[in-house]
Amino acid sequence: MGSWFAAWRPPRPPQTAYERAVALIERGRHADSLAVWDAAAGEAPDDATRARIRNKRGVALIALGRRNDAVAEFCAALVLDERSAPVLVNIGNLLLEEGHIEDASDHYRAALRCDERYAAAHRNLGIACKRAGRHAEAVRHLRVATRQEMRLKR
Repeated sequence: MGSWFAAWRPPRPPQTAYERAVALIERGRHADSLAVWDAAAGEAPDDATRARIRNKRGVALIALGRRNDAVAEFCAALVLDERSAPVLVNIGNLLLEEGHIEDASDHYRAALRCDERYAAAHRNLGIACKRAGRHAEAVRHLRVATRQEMRLKR
């Protein structure tokens, strides 16, 4: 029993600006995360990382009710990495919330062309298909999403 306690270590505090910003988002401190996301962008080694940061910053802006600013962040992210499945899904989500089912579906399909295993794209495309009355397609995408999510948990 002593070896278990000896092996336990407290969680490491966030070290990078990216880790600090994620920790702030996880605690619901979206406004506080914005400046830290800016710092993380300064540390980013490449455009793909900067796109991921712009996407996360967009998510924080949505949580703050700043949809237009979020859209600007998502668009800036796509300029940096046009194949970012998470960004395409987030834009699709905004479109779906506004009732633009087919436009949202197009974004989810574009995300799947970039990453066919991206569970969020399958799940949200399934939701959009269900709203559009395409139930068989909805079920297929929701099943794929569930399988992909299960694989991630392993």
